[in-house]
Amino acid sequence: MAAPIGLRRDGGAQPKTVRPLSLRRNCSWIVTGNVVNMGCQWGRVVLLVHLAGVEKVGMVVLAFAISTPVNVLAYLGLRGTVATDTKEEYRFGDYLALRLITATLAMLVVAAIALASPYEAETAMVILIVAAGELFRSISDIFHALFQQHERMDRMAISIMIRGLLMLGLLALGICLTGSVLWGMLGFPLAMAVTFFGFDLPTGARMVYASPRTETKASYDTTRPGGELRPRWNARTLVRLTWLTLPLGIAMMMISLAQSIPRYVVGHLLGLTTLGVFVMVLYLALVGAKLVAAVSQSAGPRLARHYAAGNSTAYCRLLGKLLALTAAMGVAVVLGVAVFGGPILGLLYGAEFRQYAGLAVYLMAAGTMMYLTTPLAQAVDAMRRFKTHLVMRVLGIVTLLVLLPGLIAAYGLEGAAAAMFIGYLVTILGLAGAILTAIRTPQGGDSAAATVGVPAARAA
Repeated sequence: MAAPIGLRRDGGAQPKTVRPLSLRRNCSWIVTGNVVNMGCQWGRVVLLVHLAGVEKVGMVVLAFAISTPVNVLAYLGLRGTVATDTKEEYRFGDYLALRLITATLAMLVVAAIALASPYEAETAMVILIVAAGELFRSISDIFHALFQQHERMDRMAISIMIRGLLMLGLLALGICLTGSVLWGMLGFPLAMAVTFFGFDLPTGARMVYASPRTETKASYDTTRPGGELRPRWNARTLVRLTWLTLPLGIAMMMISLAQSIPRYVVGHLLGLTTLGVFVMVLYLALVGAKLVAAVSQSAGPRLARHYAAGNSTAYCRLLGKLLALTAAMGVAVVLGVAVFGGPILGLLYGAEFRQYAGLAVYLMAAGTMMYLTTPLAQAVDAMRRFKTHLVMRVLGIVTLLVLLPGLIAAYGLEGAAAAMFIGYLVTILGLAGAILTAIRTPQGGDSAAATVGVPAARAA
């Protein structure tokens, strides 16, 4: 499959070229990885329920709900930017340098929130632990973007599976040995660090060195691990890249907030125990969300190439397939939960959870709307219309904020599900309208910002 080993211009051996996988194989790999990872996440919830109780589930969920939006903003949508950088406007070292800066800032911000918050000491410590784990996950994410850009989702899938299994095992070990959720949660940053240093970093180094895209691989120093993966600290380039990706970063934060805001409001109005119930039932929908995200990510680079080449027919055909698959998955999940929701909840969490079968159907309907936003958002990002993406996410968040308190007060958790459904529906309509408008007009708009400073980025 790979090209034979040759020689660099300096006489050294050049590694085998990294060949992209087919879209089918990429989808298979990333779906497998996300299924395993989602199973591990679900396993952690079940483990916490049985070993620590529903209230501790609510505590951990709250810690992630506080940390995740900050970290997602710090991501700046760089994974999507790297994956759709078909013109190689920036080098990987530029993306890596920016990610190191923003990830460190995010950890400090979350730590400050934890220390200044009125939460109990145990909750504050869990938030700090989550912040440390998110630092390593953030750095791994930029390497996953590199794997995605080269259409090697197998590398990403393996990384996801490794850290998911490690986190589950370390959480179980920590709680069983100490009886403390706090010690069990220490497995989160440890699993992230081990996966990054043990897999993501060496795999990324080999990929960058072997890739024909790398302009400077002839000067790669084989005696210094990392080579082209070294961050490039050029202030002008980093400012330019930040300006390009900031709208997408805010849009990604909006996605996170769309999931976190209902948890904040439920926890505030109804308490940590009810929050634990809400998230445990919602996990039935999150399984499908991971699968949809995996398939959409696999198709992202191909959508970008179709749009950059002006091939709107291929672009629309691929997007149509993604939407059809997503809609079918959503309908199947809703029907499955309507028929088997009670027994599934009872099997996973205990007989007392069978009473939430009706809530599960409402949440699955909201989950279907959430599924459909993913391929549409990926299609907008493939156009590099990041500001447009941001506007549509903001509209959905505003709708959610307006509806959520009143609906929860009137209908409880079912009201939260209804608010989520309407919020995601607003986002879907906005994204679909933006795509149709962009296809019917010449390429440009806010995507034109992507071409600013390309010569300087290359020459820096």
